[in-house]
Amino acid sequence: MSRVGQKIKEARTKMGISAKEFAKKIGTSESFILDVESGRKIINEDMIKKIEKTYGISLSDNIFEEIDKPVENLKETATRKMVNKQWEDAFSNIIKKIPVTDINFKEIFEYKYYPVIDKKIEGFNADKITYINAPDDSMRGFRIQKNDNIMLYQNSEIINNSISLIEINGERFIRQIKRLDSNKVLLISNSNDIKTETYDVKSVNVIGRCVKLEIEL
Repeated sequence: MSRVGQKIKEARTKMGISAKEFAKKIGTSESFILDVESGRKIINEDMIKKIEKTYGISLSDNIFEEIDKPVENLKETATRKMVNKQWEDAFSNIIKKIPVTDINFKEIFEYKYYPVIDKKIEGFNADKITYINAPDDSMRGFRIQKNDNIMLYQNSEIINNSISLIEINGERFIRQIKRLDSNKVLLISNSNDIKTETYDVKSVNVIGRCVKLEIEL
């Protein structure tokens, strides 16, 4: 079950309405809602927004919801922390503090600060932007090397030819994704040689799309 599907099921159950009633109000089928809840189908962002608006609920994926105490692998003096906190409080409405984490969102390496314009960062919903640190050189052919920082837009859609953070059977990795048909996708890595793997769409959970790469020279 995907996190979004789980949230939909929890919200629907809490409201005490059937999948059929829930689906009818947002103009879709009962079978589609049940497939989304079970993880057999992936819901697009437009439908997510429609559900949120219709039922007054939030399905936004909080990447730290399962982390009790994320480990901050940072070295800061007490004075620097105090100054940073003062700046954060003063500019909290126009500057967003974004963590840079490992691909499992378990360890924070640093923070980045971005201006928020019309609730967006670089044209994306500010609440769905985070950074991840590339774990290896498996995407070197795409100019992504180990320890490069990547801006990630949290979106569960499978977008053809995108480079995305993907989870399969509990394992996460960065890959280019290509749709073969409605049921199959091709995942592509490129370290020294191009490698491809074919998967059933239902087994692929997209965590987010990589939209910007930062490298150190």
